[in-house]
Amino acid sequence: MNECPDFGLRPACRDEFAFAEAIYINAMRPLMEQLDAWDEPMRRAAIRRSFKAADSQIITLNGRDIGWTQVTERDADYNIAQIQILEEFCGRGIGSFIIRELLERATREDKTVSLSAVRTNRAIELYLRLGFRIIDPDATPIIDMVWTPDQP
Repeated sequence: MNECPDFGLRPACRDEFAFAEAIYINAMRPLMEQLDAWDEPMRRAAIRRSFKAADSQIITLNGRDIGWTQVTERDADYNIAQIQILEEFCGRGIGSFIIRELLERATREDKTVSLSAVRTNRAIELYLRLGFRIIDPDATPIIDMVWTPDQP
């Protein structure tokens, strides 16, 4: 992993759905195809149902939009619904930094952090290194993970 570059986060707008959808589809297609589970109309419908600009931020680098994240706050949990970064900007520590910041916030607020990932997603290794655990190791094609703050 390279050193984390100076990036920014800004609130997403409803009219940025097409940007978010394009990154989501480009990221999901190869992961789901590996499992012979790609259904483009279903994935497009899923992102259309789940995209919520009010919970989303656009990731920027040097004035360019390079990704987006969507985190939903619940009473006892933060759910990372999406963290999508353009392929050419992956592996630079941006996603790790964003997740670590959320984990620090969750620790202060004594909340868990949950997420779901396609079984073939290389980011699962990152999530495990950050302390997430897989809830059902046999689930496929999507696995659920949870992070719990350290308890004294």
